[in-house]
Amino acid sequence: MSAAEVPAGEAFPYPAGPGGTVPPQYARLLVEDPVSRVRLADGEHIWLVTRDADVRTVLTDPAFSRYQAAVLPGRGFGRGQGAGIVDLDPPRHTALRAPIAAGFAPERVARWSPRITAIADELLAGLAGATGPVDLVADYTAPFAGRVICELLGFDGASWPRITGDIEALLLAGGAEDERTEACRARLGEAFAELLAARRERPADDVATVLLGLDEPASGGQHLTDEQRTTLLHGLVISGFIGVRDLLARHLFAVLAEPKHRERLAAEPELVPRAVAELLRYYPSSNDGLLRLATRDVELSGVLVPAGAAVLPLVSAACRDPRTVDRPDILDLDRDPVPNPGFGAGPHHCPALDLAVVQLTTGLGRLLAHHPDVTLAVPAGEVRHTADLLPLGVAALPVRLGAGA
Repeated sequence: MSAAEVPAGEAFPYPAGPGGTVPPQYARLLVEDPVSRVRLADGEHIWLVTRDADVRTVLTDPAFSRYQAAVLPGRGFGRGQGAGIVDLDPPRHTALRAPIAAGFAPERVARWSPRITAIADELLAGLAGATGPVDLVADYTAPFAGRVICELLGFDGASWPRITGDIEALLLAGGAEDERTEACRARLGEAFAELLAARRERPADDVATVLLGLDEPASGGQHLTDEQRTTLLHGLVISGFIGVRDLLARHLFAVLAEPKHRERLAAEPELVPRAVAELLRYYPSSNDGLLRLATRDVELSGVLVPAGAAVLPLVSAACRDPRTVDRPDILDLDRDPVPNPGFGAGPHHCPALDLAVVQLTTGLGRLLAHHPDVTLAVPAGEVRHTADLLPLGVAALPVRLGAGA
C-alpha cells in the first residue's frame, strides 16, 4: 500500500489547535492516513507517522537512523545538526547517554527533591502580595526551571539568567553567526570550563561531577573528553530550562483555563501526580520526535516506507491515538495514566524523566498550595502559544494570585 499525500497547498508543520493543542489535522491522519508523505515549507518531503505503535517503531527500531537524518541538509526537525547526543545512533549515543542516566538516576532525583520544592516555595513566596497581574512564565516557570537545572548541573543557582540567556539567544539565532552569538558561545564555553575545573577540585552531588567520573566511575563519565562534557551540559541546559519552563507553563495554562480543574486540584492536592500524568499526555514534552532516516524498507500500518525516506514520528499525535486512549481530546484528570511516547522511547528515551516529573508535579502542586485562588488575568483564548523554540511555549501567562494560602 502506498502513502497518502496531503494537498499540494498544505505544507507541514500545521498550525496548532485551540489552546496550543495538537493541530486538528492529526485527528484525520490518525484515522485515515497514519503514514503520509508531506511537503515542508522549503519544498522537501518527509513522511509523517502518527499512530502510537508506529511512532514507537520509528523511535526504537535501528532501521530508523537519527544520525543519518541529523546530517541531512536544511533546518528544522533536527536536520543540519549532527552534533549533540540526540543526533547520534548507538553505540556512540550509548556511550554518551550512560553518564547522563547516572547523573539523573532516581535515587539522585529523590535526594534533590527537597531542594526543588524549596526553590518553588521561595519563588512563590516572593510573589505573595502582588496586587496586579503576575506573569507565571517570567516570574515563576522560567526562574524555577533555570535555577533547578543550573544548581543540579553544578552551577550557582544565581547564575541561571546568564547561562540560560546565552543558550536561548543561540537557539533563537537559528545558526546565524554574528558578534552577539560569538560572545554567547565564548561566555558559555568559559562557564562550562570553569564548572568542570571547580568540580575536579571539589566533587559534589551534581551532574558535572558524574560527567567527570568522580562520583560514579562505572557510569563512563571518566571516558568523556571535556569537549563532550561541554556538549552534554549545553544540551542539558536546553532541555532542563527551555523544555521544563515551557512545558510547565502549558500545564499551568491547561489547569487555569478550566476553573474546575484548578478548584479540584487545590482542594485535593493528592491528585496532582495523576493530573501531571494526564497533562503529559495532553501536552507532551514534544510535539514531534526528531526526524529519522529509514535505512531499509519498513512497513508501518500497511504502508511501505522506502529506504532513504525521512520519517518524522509525531509524538503528540501518538499521545492521542484512539487505539490506545478513550476520548483522546479530553483532558481528564481522573484518567488512569496512559503509557505514551511523550518522553521518547528506545535509545533516546529521556534519561531525566524522573526529574521532569518531579519538577512538573512540584511546580503545579506548590503554586496551588501557595495560591489556591489563582486565576487567569485574561480570557484563555487571549493567551498566546508560541513555537519559537521547541514548539511547546506559552509567551506569557498573566494571572491574579487571589487571597493566597
